[in-house]
Amino acid sequence: MEKLLALAKKHSDSAEVFKNSYESNSVQIENYALSEIKNKIQTGYCLRIIKDGKIGTSYTKNLLDREAMIKNALESLAGEVKADFSFPENHNPKKFNDYDPEISTISIEKVLDNSKNVVNFMKGKATGQFNMYTSYGVSKTEIRNSNGLNVSRENSYHANIPMLLFPGTYANIHEAFMTNGFNKVNTDDLSQMIGLYNRGQKEISPPAEKMSIIFAPPTLYALMWRFTEATSARNIYQKVSPVKDKIGEKIFSEKLTIIDNPHNEKNLVPCSFDDEGVPTNKLTLVENGVLKSFYNDLNYAGKLKVKPTGHGYKNAAWGGETVSLKPNPSLQHLQILPGNISLEKMISGIKRGVLLCGSLGAHSGNIINGDFSLGINPGLYIENGEIVGRIKDGMISGNIYDVMKRVSFVENKLHYSDEYAYPHICFDDIKVSK
Repeated sequence: MEKLLALAKKHSDSAEVFKNSYESNSVQIENYALSEIKNKIQTGYCLRIIKDGKIGTSYTKNLLDREAMIKNALESLAGEVKADFSFPENHNPKKFNDYDPEISTISIEKVLDNSKNVVNFMKGKATGQFNMYTSYGVSKTEIRNSNGLNVSRENSYHANIPMLLFPGTYANIHEAFMTNGFNKVNTDDLSQMIGLYNRGQKEISPPAEKMSIIFAPPTLYALMWRFTEATSARNIYQKVSPVKDKIGEKIFSEKLTIIDNPHNEKNLVPCSFDDEGVPTNKLTLVENGVLKSFYNDLNYAGKLKVKPTGHGYKNAAWGGETVSLKPNPSLQHLQILPGNISLEKMISGIKRGVLLCGSLGAHSGNIINGDFSLGINPGLYIENGEIVGRIKDGMISGNIYDVMKRVSFVENKLHYSDEYAYPHICFDDIKVSK
């Protein structure tokens, strides 16, 4: 990295080298039996240069020809992409307890034994197919630039995602269990999943009317996707966000507080700096329903002439190799603060409604405007405080700036994934159609 940075500085006004290396392993259980084991090891480098107010980029997975990498970055300047920012200066990033060395040396036998224990617990407790996806590994990110920045972070993870499939369909009840160290699935959580599954065996055709919908944490992304697009500096700069002029206004229910907290060590990957090396901090986006902040990367902070918030990450909606992606405004550590009621008590308080455990079509509708139309896949139907069956076919639709004002319950527990920590949330009067 030092040699590449030194060479790049000779051909540019400023330069940055980003390195990402990781090892990931996965185990797939299908219908109670082992079906697949995978391993992947990869390292990549990305070079960004700024010259004459323009930015150029190149990347490689094999740093054998540094001159060629610099040449490619220089040639990309022909794209005339303006650089309205400077690379950050050096800082001392906070260290987190997010790396467990056991994960890099753990034996496949130990992982398989853990999967076998889960399979044995699940057998006989529910009809239908049981699958479980297990993934574990380590990753390291290093960033150096010509302004003296020299930072790195390393983390480990172990994730188990058990899944019970309803007969003849891929509709399922699932949960994600993710930690930085070796992860044994809690049988109490498995029992709750089994209980929900067993109560959803009967197929029901719901009435076409407005009713309460409990969004399970994995389905909340369909609503939050619209919110994160609206609060991104990219859409603020382009003046297409419906909330671009609403800082300080109430846009959601007072029961909702939404933050991005990269310093929460319960996150799978806490971060003290983003993929541009900018320091991160907790950012309150919505407080008791009131819009408080937008988020940005270096590029859009420069265009808007505001301070960077530390949300420049190399990711994309449909995936891609990390080193090949350019940083974009992105919320990687979203959290909705929990409420004061358990999921079971939430269900018992609903006269007619749906527990939405899975959805289809989150990409449809006018995302930036907040519109959504989702297939229920699956939804557990609730009558008089009891789950009485499963909706086979159904749709829900609405707009988040209407729906997210009508919150009746927020669960008292957070469920963590690789990018969020959400509770179950009940929204009232959502349109259900067949």
